[in-house]
Amino acid sequence: MRGGWSVTAVATVLGVGLCAGCATAPAGPSVMVLPGTGRPFDQFQADVSVCRDWAAKQVKGAFMDAPSWEVQRRYDNAYIQCMYAKGHQVPGRDLPARTPATPAGSPPPPPPAQTPPK
Repeated sequence: MRGGWSVTAVATVLGVGLCAGCATAPAGPSVMVLPGTGRPFDQFQADVSVCRDWAAKQVKGAFMDAPSWEVQRRYDNAYIQCMYAKGHQVPGRDLPARTPATPAGSPPPPPPAQTPPK
């Protein structure tokens, strides 16, 4: 037996190597959208279909040069914008308020004022 790679081994290595960086188009949204207030569910379903198609067109070709998480993020943003524009609800998250960062080199802020006990 001669040393070297078999045709099957070379094909496998090339196939895995070529697809290692491949991303696929999103199968659908990964975000929740709810029917708008007073909107019929049949209209919501029709809008879901229209917005899925529109979002897919917005990321068409992007999955060739962007990581899959980025393509999904772009898809989700396009889908949310479409559904919101059609009058549907996009639930949000309540995030804690952020305090602005103190610029480097500035003194720390004073402590909060103490109120005397009654």
